[in-house]
Amino acid sequence: MAELLLQQLSLADDFMSMRSALKQARDLRIRDPELVAKYGSELLSGKHRGRLTTEEVWALHEQVAVAALDVGNTELALSLLQNVHRAFPQGARASRLAGIYFEALGKWSDAEKLYKKELEKDAQNALMLKRLAAVKKGQGDVQGAAEQLKTYLTTQSTDLLAWEELADLYLQAQMYQQAAFCLEELLLHQPSNPAHHLLLADTLYTLGGPQNWRTARSYYSGVVELTNGRELRALYGVCACTAQLTGVRGGSSSGSRSSGGGGAAAGDAVETAQSAAEFGKLAGEALLQRYALSCPDKLPLVKAMLAGQGIKV
Repeated sequence: MAELLLQQLSLADDFMSMRSALKQARDLRIRDPELVAKYGSELLSGKHRGRLTTEEVWALHEQVAVAALDVGNTELALSLLQNVHRAFPQGARASRLAGIYFEALGKWSDAEKLYKKELEKDAQNALMLKRLAAVKKGQGDVQGAAEQLKTYLTTQSTDLLAWEELADLYLQAQMYQQAAFCLEELLLHQPSNPAHHLLLADTLYTLGGPQNWRTARSYYSGVVELTNGRELRALYGVCACTAQLTGVRGGSSSGSRSSGGGGAAAGDAVETAQSAAEFGKLAGEALLQRYALSCPDKLPLVKAMLAGQGIKV
Protein backbone atom coordinates (compact mmCIF):
# COMPACT_ATOMS: atom_id res chain seq x y z
CA MET A 1 0.00 0.00 0.00
CA ALA A 2 2.75 2.44 0.94
CA GLU A 3 4.74 1.68 -2.22
CA LEU A 4 1.65 2.12 -4.39
CA LEU A 5 0.84 5.45 -2.76
CA LEU A 6 4.38 6.76 -3.18
CA GLN A 7 4.31 5.72 -6.84
CA GLN A 8 1.01 7.55 -7.22
CA LEU A 9 2.53 10.64 -5.64
CA SER A 10 5.62 10.51 -7.85
CA LEU A 11 3.38 10.46 -10.94
CA ALA A 12 1.01 13.15 -9.69
CA ASP A 13 0.79 16.09 -12.05
CA ASP A 14 -2.57 17.65 -11.28
CA PHE A 15 -4.26 19.21 -8.29
CA MET A 16 -6.65 16.37 -7.41
CA SER A 17 -3.97 13.67 -7.66
CA MET A 18 -1.52 15.57 -5.47
CA ARG A 19 -4.22 16.47 -2.97
CA SER A 20 -5.46 12.89 -2.66
CA ALA A 21 -1.98 11.35 -2.43
CA LEU A 22 -0.78 13.79 0.24
CA LYS A 23 -3.93 13.28 2.31
CA GLN A 24 -3.42 9.51 2.21
CA ALA A 25 0.20 9.98 3.18
CA ARG A 26 -0.97 11.92 6.25
CA ASP A 27 -3.68 9.44 7.16
CA LEU A 28 -1.41 6.39 6.75
CA ARG A 29 1.64 8.12 8.26
CA ILE A 30 3.73 7.42 5.19
CA ARG A 31 6.88 9.51 4.97
CA ASP A 32 8.72 10.23 1.75
CA PRO A 33 10.11 13.67 2.53
CA GLU A 34 11.43 14.51 -0.92
CA LEU A 35 8.12 13.87 -2.68
CA VAL A 36 6.04 15.43 0.11
CA ALA A 37 8.18 18.57 0.16
CA LYS A 38 8.05 18.88 -3.63
CA TYR A 39 4.35 18.33 -4.23
CA GLY A 40 3.19 19.78 -0.93
CA SER A 41 4.97 23.06 -1.73
CA GLU A 42 3.27 23.07 -5.11
CA LEU A 43 -0.15 22.61 -3.52
CA LEU A 44 0.49 25.50 -1.16
CA SER A 45 1.48 27.77 -4.03
CA GLY A 46 -0.82 30.56 -5.20
CA LYS A 47 -2.55 28.73 -8.05
CA HIS A 48 -3.66 25.79 -5.87
CA ARG A 49 -3.98 27.16 -2.36
CA GLY A 50 -7.38 28.75 -2.95
CA ARG A 51 -8.86 25.34 -3.79
CA LEU A 52 -7.87 23.83 -0.44
CA THR A 53 -10.03 23.93 2.69
CA THR A 54 -8.70 25.89 5.65
CA GLU A 55 -7.94 22.72 7.60
CA GLU A 56 -6.11 21.24 4.61
CA VAL A 57 -3.94 24.34 4.30
CA TRP A 58 -2.62 24.07 7.86
CA ALA A 59 -2.37 20.28 7.82
CA LEU A 60 -0.23 20.63 4.68
CA HIS A 61 1.89 23.32 6.33
CA GLU A 62 2.79 20.88 9.11
CA GLN A 63 3.28 17.94 6.77
CA VAL A 64 5.51 19.82 4.36
CA ALA A 65 7.48 21.57 7.11
CA VAL A 66 8.42 18.25 8.71
CA ALA A 67 9.31 16.83 5.28
CA ALA A 68 11.46 19.89 4.55
CA LEU A 69 13.35 19.37 7.81
CA ASP A 70 13.87 15.71 6.90
CA VAL A 71 15.60 16.72 3.66
CA GLY A 72 17.53 19.58 5.27
CA ASN A 73 15.55 22.43 3.69
CA THR A 74 15.40 24.56 6.83
CA GLU A 75 14.56 27.69 4.83
CA LEU A 76 11.30 26.20 3.53
CA ALA A 77 10.53 24.76 6.96
CA LEU A 78 11.06 28.15 8.64
CA SER A 79 8.83 29.90 6.11
CA LEU A 80 6.00 27.44 6.76
CA LEU A 81 6.55 27.62 10.51
CA GLN A 82 6.24 31.40 10.43
CA ASN A 83 2.95 31.12 8.54
CA VAL A 84 1.59 28.73 11.16
CA HIS A 85 2.79 30.94 14.01
CA ARG A 86 1.07 33.99 12.51
CA ALA A 87 -2.19 32.05 12.17
CA PHE A 88 -1.99 30.38 15.60
CA PRO A 89 0.28 32.58 17.76
CA GLN A 90 -0.81 30.97 21.05
CA GLY A 91 -1.59 27.50 19.78
CA ALA A 92 0.00 24.14 20.51
CA ARG A 93 0.24 23.52 16.76
CA ALA A 94 2.77 26.34 16.30
CA SER A 95 4.69 25.36 19.45
CA ARG A 96 5.00 21.76 18.37
CA LEU A 97 6.19 22.71 14.90
CA ALA A 98 8.67 25.22 16.32
CA GLY A 99 9.94 22.56 18.70
CA ILE A 100 10.53 20.12 15.84
CA TYR A 101 12.38 22.90 14.01
CA PHE A 102 14.63 23.44 17.03
CA GLU A 103 15.21 19.69 17.29
CA ALA A 104 16.36 19.60 13.67
CA LEU A 105 18.86 22.36 14.47
CA GLY A 106 20.08 20.53 17.56
CA LYS A 107 18.68 23.19 19.90
CA TRP A 108 17.34 20.65 22.36
CA SER A 109 16.85 22.98 25.34
CA ASP A 110 14.79 25.44 23.25
CA ALA A 111 12.57 22.61 22.02
CA GLU A 112 12.16 21.24 25.54
CA LYS A 113 11.14 24.63 26.89
CA LEU A 114 8.41 24.97 24.27
CA TYR A 115 7.02 21.51 24.99
CA LYS A 116 7.05 21.98 28.75
CA LYS A 117 5.33 25.35 28.37
CA GLU A 118 2.49 23.67 26.48
CA LEU A 119 2.32 20.89 29.08
CA GLU A 120 1.79 23.53 31.77
CA LYS A 121 -1.45 24.39 29.94
CA ASP A 122 -2.40 20.76 29.37
CA ALA A 123 -0.46 18.12 31.28
CA GLN A 124 -2.00 15.33 29.17
CA ASN A 125 -1.11 16.79 25.78
CA ALA A 126 -0.13 13.57 24.02
CA LEU A 127 1.81 15.19 21.19
CA MET A 128 3.95 17.24 23.57
CA LEU A 129 4.71 14.24 25.77
CA LYS A 130 5.89 12.31 22.73
CA ARG A 131 8.02 15.22 21.55
CA LEU A 132 9.70 15.38 24.96
CA ALA A 133 10.63 11.73 24.52
CA ALA A 134 12.03 12.60 21.10
CA VAL A 135 14.17 15.34 22.66
CA LYS A 136 15.61 12.91 25.21
CA LYS A 137 16.35 10.39 22.48
CA GLY A 138 17.94 13.04 20.29
CA GLN A 139 20.24 13.95 23.17
CA GLY A 140 21.29 10.33 23.52
CA ASP A 141 19.42 9.88 26.81
CA VAL A 142 17.81 6.53 26.01
CA GLN A 143 16.58 5.84 29.54
CA GLY A 144 15.21 9.38 29.83
CA ALA A 145 13.29 8.90 26.58
CA ALA A 146 11.94 5.60 27.88
CA GLU A 147 10.72 7.26 31.08
CA GLN A 148 8.94 9.95 29.05
CA LEU A 149 7.23 7.35 26.91
CA LYS A 150 6.20 5.38 30.00
CA THR A 151 4.52 8.52 31.32
CA TYR A 152 2.80 9.04 28.00
CA LEU A 153 1.56 5.43 27.82
CA THR A 154 -0.08 5.62 31.24
CA THR A 155 -2.87 7.60 29.54
CA GLN A 156 -2.38 6.56 25.89
CA SER A 157 -2.08 2.80 26.25
CA THR A 158 -3.51 2.04 22.79
CA ASP A 159 -0.77 3.94 20.91
CA LEU A 160 0.96 1.04 19.17
CA LEU A 161 3.71 3.19 17.68
CA ALA A 162 4.62 4.39 21.16
CA TRP A 163 4.84 0.80 22.43
CA GLU A 164 7.07 -0.06 19.46
CA GLU A 165 9.32 2.90 20.18
CA LEU A 166 9.51 2.07 23.89
CA ALA A 167 10.43 -1.53 23.09
CA ASP A 168 13.17 -0.29 20.78
CA LEU A 169 14.52 2.04 23.47
CA TYR A 170 14.63 -0.78 26.01
CA LEU A 171 16.44 -3.01 23.52
CA GLN A 172 19.01 -0.26 22.95
CA ALA A 173 19.49 -0.04 26.71
CA GLN A 174 19.73 -3.87 26.91
CA MET A 175 16.72 -3.91 29.24
CA TYR A 176 15.31 -7.05 27.68
CA GLN A 177 12.70 -7.89 30.31
CA GLN A 178 11.08 -4.47 29.89
CA ALA A 179 11.30 -4.75 26.10
CA ALA A 180 9.53 -8.12 26.25
CA PHE A 181 6.70 -6.54 28.25
CA CYS A 182 6.23 -3.86 25.57
CA LEU A 183 6.22 -6.43 22.79
CA GLU A 184 3.63 -8.51 24.66
CA GLU A 185 1.43 -5.39 24.82
CA LEU A 186 1.79 -5.01 21.07
CA LEU A 187 0.72 -8.62 20.53
CA LEU A 188 -2.41 -8.03 22.59
CA HIS A 189 -3.45 -5.45 19.99
CA GLN A 190 -1.98 -7.14 16.90
CA PRO A 191 -1.87 -10.89 17.60
CA SER A 192 -1.30 -11.79 13.93
CA ASN A 193 1.66 -9.50 13.32
CA PRO A 194 4.63 -11.82 12.59
CA ALA A 195 7.19 -9.03 13.03
CA HIS A 196 6.17 -8.53 16.67
CA HIS A 197 6.20 -12.28 17.33
CA LEU A 198 9.67 -12.50 15.83
CA LEU A 199 11.10 -9.59 17.81
CA LEU A 200 9.62 -10.94 21.04
CA ALA A 201 11.14 -14.35 20.30
CA ASP A 202 14.55 -12.76 19.70
CA THR A 203 14.24 -10.81 22.94
CA LEU A 204 13.32 -13.86 25.00
CA TYR A 205 16.12 -15.86 23.41
CA THR A 206 18.56 -13.11 24.37
CA LEU A 207 17.27 -13.12 27.95
CA GLY A 208 18.24 -16.78 28.12
CA GLY A 209 17.30 -19.59 30.47
CA PRO A 210 15.27 -22.73 29.71
CA GLN A 211 11.86 -21.17 30.21
CA ASN A 212 12.66 -18.19 28.01
CA TRP A 213 14.11 -20.44 25.30
CA ARG A 214 10.97 -22.58 25.32
CA THR A 215 8.75 -19.52 25.10
CA ALA A 216 10.93 -18.04 22.36
CA ARG A 217 10.65 -21.32 20.46
CA SER A 218 6.86 -21.06 20.69
CA TYR A 219 6.91 -17.56 19.20
CA TYR A 220 9.36 -18.58 16.46
CA SER A 221 7.05 -21.50 15.65
CA GLY A 222 4.12 -19.09 15.53
CA VAL A 223 5.96 -16.97 12.98
CA VAL A 224 6.61 -20.07 10.87
CA GLU A 225 2.88 -20.77 10.92
CA LEU A 226 1.84 -17.17 10.24
CA THR A 227 4.21 -16.89 7.26
CA ASN A 228 3.67 -20.42 5.91
CA GLY A 229 7.33 -21.19 6.51
CA ARG A 230 8.65 -18.26 4.47
CA GLU A 231 10.41 -16.51 7.37
CA LEU A 232 13.87 -18.07 7.49
CA ARG A 233 14.81 -16.12 10.59
CA ALA A 234 12.07 -17.92 12.53
CA LEU A 235 13.32 -21.31 11.34
CA TYR A 236 16.84 -20.39 12.39
CA GLY A 237 15.39 -19.29 15.73
CA VAL A 238 13.75 -22.67 16.34
CA CYS A 239 17.11 -24.33 15.59
CA ALA A 240 18.95 -21.99 17.96
CA CYS A 241 16.47 -22.71 20.76
CA THR A 242 16.88 -26.42 20.10
CA ALA A 243 20.65 -26.13 20.48
CA GLN A 244 20.23 -24.34 23.81
CA LEU A 245 17.60 -26.69 25.21
CA THR A 246 19.46 -29.85 24.26
CA GLY A 247 22.70 -28.58 25.77
CA VAL A 248 24.71 -28.29 22.54
CA ARG A 249 25.44 -24.66 23.42
CA GLY A 250 26.62 -23.83 26.91
CA GLY A 251 28.33 -27.15 27.59
CA SER A 252 25.61 -28.76 29.74
CA SER A 253 22.04 -29.88 29.39
CA SER A 254 19.94 -26.74 29.60
CA GLY A 255 16.82 -28.83 29.84
CA SER A 256 17.93 -30.01 33.25
CA ARG A 257 17.77 -26.51 34.73
CA SER A 258 14.68 -24.63 35.74
CA SER A 259 14.40 -20.86 35.28
CA GLY A 260 12.04 -20.67 38.22
CA GLY A 261 14.64 -21.65 40.82
CA GLY A 262 13.55 -25.25 41.48
CA GLY A 263 15.22 -28.32 39.96
CA ALA A 264 13.38 -30.24 37.24
CA ALA A 265 12.88 -33.98 37.55
CA ALA A 266 15.18 -36.16 35.45
CA GLY A 267 12.25 -37.54 33.43
CA ASP A 268 11.05 -34.04 32.60
CA ALA A 269 14.55 -33.07 31.47
CA VAL A 270 14.75 -36.04 29.09
CA GLU A 271 11.29 -35.29 27.75
CA THR A 272 12.24 -31.65 27.17
CA ALA A 273 15.39 -32.63 25.29
CA GLN A 274 13.47 -35.07 23.10
CA SER A 275 10.79 -32.48 22.37
CA ALA A 276 13.37 -29.82 21.58
CA ALA A 277 15.19 -32.19 19.24
CA GLU A 278 11.99 -32.88 17.33
CA PHE A 279 11.27 -29.16 16.90
CA GLY A 280 14.80 -28.65 15.65
CA LYS A 281 14.56 -31.55 13.21
CA LEU A 282 11.39 -30.14 11.63
CA ALA A 283 12.86 -26.63 11.38
CA GLY A 284 16.12 -27.98 9.96
CA GLU A 285 14.28 -29.96 7.29
CA ALA A 286 12.29 -26.86 6.33
CA LEU A 287 15.50 -24.82 6.05
CA LEU A 288 17.14 -27.42 3.81
CA GLN A 289 14.07 -27.52 1.56
CA ARG A 290 14.05 -23.73 1.20
CA TYR A 291 17.76 -23.56 0.40
CA ALA A 292 17.54 -26.50 -2.02
CA LEU A 293 14.91 -24.59 -3.99
CA SER A 294 16.29 -21.06 -3.91
CA CYS A 295 20.00 -21.22 -3.04
CA PRO A 296 21.42 -24.75 -3.42
CA ASP A 297 25.05 -23.58 -3.34
CA LYS A 298 24.55 -22.62 0.34
CA LEU A 299 23.29 -26.07 1.36
CA PRO A 300 26.67 -27.29 2.66
CA LEU A 301 26.89 -24.26 5.00
CA VAL A 302 23.37 -24.85 6.33
CA LYS A 303 24.05 -28.55 6.86
CA ALA A 304 27.26 -27.73 8.73
CA MET A 305 25.39 -25.25 10.94
CA LEU A 306 22.68 -27.78 11.76
CA ALA A 307 25.29 -30.41 12.58
CA GLY A 308 27.05 -27.97 14.88
CA GLN A 309 23.75 -27.43 16.68
CA GLY A 310 23.26 -31.16 17.11
CA ILE A 311 20.21 -31.21 14.81
CA LYS A 312 19.87 -34.46 12.89
CA VAL A 313 17.95 -34.20 9.63
